[in-house]
Amino acid sequence: MNRLALALVALLATTSVCAQPTDGKTIEGFSQDTARRILFSRDAPPDYVYGRWNALDQAQTYPSAKQIHKSGSGFEVVDLLYDDEEAIKIVRSGDQGIEFTRTNTWSGCTARHKCDLEGTNQLFCALETRCPKAGTDELVWRGEERYARRAICERVDKRQAQGIPHRCR
Repeated sequence: MNRLALALVALLATTSVCAQPTDGKTIEGFSQDTARRILFSRDAPPDYVYGRWNALDQAQTYPSAKQIHKSGSGFEVVDLLYDDEEAIKIVRSGDQGIEFTRTNTWSGCTARHKCDLEGTNQLFCALETRCPKAGTDELVWRGEERYARRAICERVDKRQAQGIPHRCR
């Protein structure tokens, strides 16, 4: 019984520490995308205007939200929109930034994210997506995203066609 009580206390302490917002001095915490701009898209219509920032609805069902947390000597990323169909690999990480790849296990397409902390409440990410084609990787999308720090983001349903719905506060 004492072991069970001790394990429960340790679990509650860990959970409450993880749920608290960070002080903004590192990339650690929850972030939700607030704006995005496309710099290149293989499938863009001919009249598309590249480079324009587009604000995103913060009440959207499928935001691109991330949780970044300390792990060993660096940081790890949980991309809340995706499940195990997307494999994440950390390239580099530190208090002020993180670089990682997200590879779709079905298509083999890889999105490379280079994210840096801007101020205390914003993360800026440059992204580039490449897909395998004829023995090489073809650039299919390049853009930038801005993320705002959130107190918490949580998944609210199972995977749908657009990803896993979640909510940030």
